[in-house]
Amino acid sequence: MNIELFNFLEDYREQVVSLMVQKIPKEIKAYARVSRNELKETMDHMLDGYIDLLVTGQPEAIEKVFRYVVRIRHAQKFQISDVLATILMLTPVIRRLLAEEYRDIQGDDALRKFNAALEQIESNANRAACLFTDIFQDYLNKRIKEHNDYLDQAQKKFGIDLSRFIVFKA
Repeated sequence: MNIELFNFLEDYREQVVSLMVQKIPKEIKAYARVSRNELKETMDHMLDGYIDLLVTGQPEAIEKVFRYVVRIRHAQKFQISDVLATILMLTPVIRRLLAEEYRDIQGDDALRKFNAALEQIESNANRAACLFTDIFQDYLNKRIKEHNDYLDQAQKKFGIDLSRFIVFKA
């Protein structure tokens, strides 16, 4: 990760968040149910985690954001693809801003730097999407375990076996 890309993302932070907040509800219908303020706050935290993942390679910050997002969006009946689309939407938004930044710079060096930055942005977005998917899967597995534990307790309490009808497998 080069310092130029970090500085670029910090300098364009407000624009990235603003563009995401504008673009997401237009492209993903489920987000019409989310207030602009909530979406802005979520995107701001997601961008923080995204930048931290890009700079340090450590996923802790973005994982924390994703754990929150998973619980909230699941409760709001979002599809996993709705949330994944927002993560992957970062790439074209940042790409556009990078293109504007490098447009006036002449020479092969500018193209090389643009391509290197874009490669890092795309790779990071893909890694973030995979992390989100893993966190979502863990969340579902925990919910299934909670459900099955509840059924086990109810069956013991009432002395009936419902396992063949409603026990879920992770």
